[in-house]
Amino acid sequence: MIRYFFETMLNSFIEFTIVYYMWANTVYMLLLVSAVYAIRKQSRLKPMVDLVQKAQGAYLPPISIIAPAYNEEATIVESIKSFLLLQYPDYNVIVVNDGSKDNTLQELEREFRLQKISRKIRSSLSETRVRQVYQSQLHPNLIVIDKENGGKADALNIGISASDYDLVCCVDSDSLLEEDALLKVAGPFLADPEKTIVCGGTVRVVNGSEVEHGRVTKIRLPDNFLGLLQVVEYTRSFLCGRTGWNVFNATTIISGAFGLFSKKAIMEVGGYRKGSVGEDMELIVRLHDHYRRNKKKYSIVFVPDPVCWTEAPRDLKILRNQRDRWHRGLMEVLSSYKKIFFNRRYGFLGLLAFPYLVMVELLEPVIGLFSLAVVAVGISLGYLEWSLVREYLLAGVLYSILLSVLSIIIEEIYFGRYRQPLQFLALLGAAFCETLFFKYIVSFWRIQGTIRYFRGGHNWGKMKRTGFRTPVKKAS
Repeated sequence: MIRYFFETMLNSFIEFTIVYYMWANTVYMLLLVSAVYAIRKQSRLKPMVDLVQKAQGAYLPPISIIAPAYNEEATIVESIKSFLLLQYPDYNVIVVNDGSKDNTLQELEREFRLQKISRKIRSSLSETRVRQVYQSQLHPNLIVIDKENGGKADALNIGISASDYDLVCCVDSDSLLEEDALLKVAGPFLADPEKTIVCGGTVRVVNGSEVEHGRVTKIRLPDNFLGLLQVVEYTRSFLCGRTGWNVFNATTIISGAFGLFSKKAIMEVGGYRKGSVGEDMELIVRLHDHYRRNKKKYSIVFVPDPVCWTEAPRDLKILRNQRDRWHRGLMEVLSSYKKIFFNRRYGFLGLLAFPYLVMVELLEPVIGLFSLAVVAVGISLGYLEWSLVREYLLAGVLYSILLSVLSIIIEEIYFGRYRQPLQFLALLGAAFCETLFFKYIVSFWRIQGTIRYFRGGHNWGKMKRTGFRTPVKKAS
């Protein structure tokens, strides 16, 4: 009797898991199809962007790049160099040193010959004291604000307040922008300036690639297996989780590493929320909420072509802290904006995107790990039907591998960053490994994030930077 009860319970749960995985992965597949449609649609903007570029940017609006920096001495110089070399006619760069305890400010002073200037910054978005404002003697469009530590959101708010232009590009100070990234990300603002309030670009893993004078001179795959797995994750995430939702105007996150915003829109909602763990996602959802409640037409767009290169975690401890924080940020947003769930007033955001975030992004780690344990116990005890095990592997493993492989193929067809056959094969191999075991490790970290969230954990965690890889100069 007891055996029959456990057999029934285990088999019923696996049947539920099979249905769940088939549903979740089919949603992923539909988002992938939607992403291809969005990419093809956005490619129609390319002739207009090329025309504007040939016209020497006469129609391009000026932009302020805001780069918050905290303990970024290893990467800050190369990052700022990349920002200063962008193909864009009228922009400035505002670096906000958020009370760094290392030599971030000293590195900026040494490389860019900073001099003190008298400039008062009044911000309705921040109460943190500004110590000093500097301007580069080499690049007049580079401004450095040295302030007391207040967190990333606070640093961004100070930079936004100090900006002179109607468009602000928020970036990470440990990232590199490709030369035409700003031009491409401005495309939607040119195509529909009345409705577009945010546009984001793709973030790629720079680990292993060669960097010289702020430019990625040779694209390579990461030189360790952990980085390779993250390339697969980023590829699938930006295609499905960003580009796929474009069609529905239901994008819930524009990466904090690279996003172009209407300054007016940010000011209307009060800027980035200080103390938020997932400040980038929280701002995007708050903008959706504000414009929907006030019945204003708007568009939040993701464009996969402009590229921002970032240094991904190189060891398990730092990666664990990152994924833990990302999951706590997700839970924070879902809790704060629970009114959006299945709310018709929010359109596809309420009826599709938010339910997806709960059913897939929030619950999948728990369902995935628990179902794996049930399968292991069921097989060892002989309680599971082998037909169910096969269906479980088909729906939960092979279907997921297929999605990752398709994401890599689509990425290479349209953007072709890793053109060498061995690079492509390495990514395909990593797609199998990522699904077979790595995603379960990440799921465990995300469950830890859930526990920390309910215990009141709101700290960011540390991200150790090792710096970009520069080519070795051969002796002459």
